Parts: sequence; C-alpha cells; structure tokens
Amino acid sequence: MSTIKEYMFDLQEEEMGQWIREHLEDDEADEETPGWDELAQEWSYMQESLQEEHESLQWYTSHSYSDLHRSFQFQIHNLRDLTDLQIAVSHEETFYKMSYAHAVTLMESFLADSVRSLIISDEKYFQNAITKVEDLKDIKYSLKDIAKQQDGARGFAVKELSGVMYHNIPKVREILKSILGQSVTLDISSVCKITTLRHDIVHRDGKTTDGNLIKVDKDIALETIAAIEVFVESVASEISRVTNA
Repeated sequence: MSTIKEYMFDLQEEEMGQWIREHLEDDEADEETPGWDELAQEWSYMQESLQEEHESLQWYTSHSYSDLHRSFQFQIHNLRDLTDLQIAVSHEETFYKMSYAHAVTLMESFLADSVRSLIISDEKYFQNAITKVEDLKDIKYSLKDIAKQQDGARGFAVKELSGVMYHNIPKVREILKSILGQSVTLDISSVCKITTLRHDIVHRDGKTTDGNLIKVDKDIALETIAAIEVFVESVASEISRVTNA
C-alpha cells in the first residue's frame, strides 16, 4: 500500500474512532468497549451509502438532461406496448393496476431526476435551490458535516430533495419554479387526479377511503400513460425553454 493510501486509511480509521466514541459518550473507548463493533458496522454502512450517493451524482454529471428525457420516453413507450398486449381475463385487473401505478412511478422518477440534474449541472440553479426552495433554504449544516460529504453542499441539497414526494405535483411545480428562477406553465389538473388514484391503488388495492372499488381497465391504463407522457413533455419543454434562453 502506498504512503498516501496508508495516510488516507489512517485518517478514515481515526474519524471512525472519533465518531464511535462520540456515540458511546466515552472518550476512552476502544475496540474492546461494548457496543464498539455494532457502531463500527453502522459506520461502514454509512460510508457505503455516501459512496453510492457520490456515484449517483457523478452519473448526473456525465449525463445530459436530454439523456434523462430519452430514458423516460423509452420506458414509457415500453410500458404502453406491454399494456397494449392481450392479457388473460383473470389477470386483467391486477395487470392494469400495475401498469397504472408504474406509469406514475416513471413520472416521479423523471421529475426527481430533472431536479437533481438542474442542481448538479448549473451553479445558478444550485444557488436558486438553496436560497428559494422551502425544503432547503432553512436547513442548517455545520462545516464539519459539509466537509464529510464528498460532494459538499450540492450533495446535501440533492439528498434533501430526494426525500420529496414527487407525486405531490403542486409541490414539485413550486420546486421547479424556485430552481429555474421563473414561472413555469404547467397544467397539473390531470396528473393530480392520476396520482390520487395511484395512491388508492398502491395503498388500498384500488379502493377509495370509503371502500368503493376503483376499476382500472385497459383503456384507463392507456389513457393514463398518454396523460403522463403529455405532462412530462410539458415539463421537459418548460425546462428547455428556461435553460436554453
């Protein structure tokens, strides 16, 4: 092992030891102290998670927004093709509910990816995010916390916004408006109804809060896929309008 690698390894070991002692509230704790091994394992999991987050950010850095858009188009077209297949009558109810729910998932993924891409790709949109987005502007992190994050403040911003429920379309619209720094023209009425029904499908097996069964057939599934595609195209269009202006 090279001298630099040995030095970095020693720093990581020292940082882990300090973190464990803080959690044990024992400045004299060492590998023989009860609870040390469990916290060492937790530290290891934390480092793996941070590395995964870093690799995720690197992916957005190396892929353009148009790549994200094309990925959505590819997946939604595949879903439409699958939904249009002939299905056994006994499987129709389950299959079309699954198609409906997955269409919403694809939309959520695209919206989340769009927000991450904007923050990571452009300093202006990152600054807009941390000063204007409600979920970010009042968050407090110490310099120590930021120093530990491989991707600095951007990494924290992306992490916090990853916790947003991206099927909350009115909130997503406000986040995009804040990040882009100007109004976005989006008709959200159809997708808001779709996400409400998706909640009933996923959490109540297709029943309303009153216990009424919601029917999702092939036509409804295909109409939903089409409506989601139209909405995503309008989002992509608005983002392109602002970023290319």
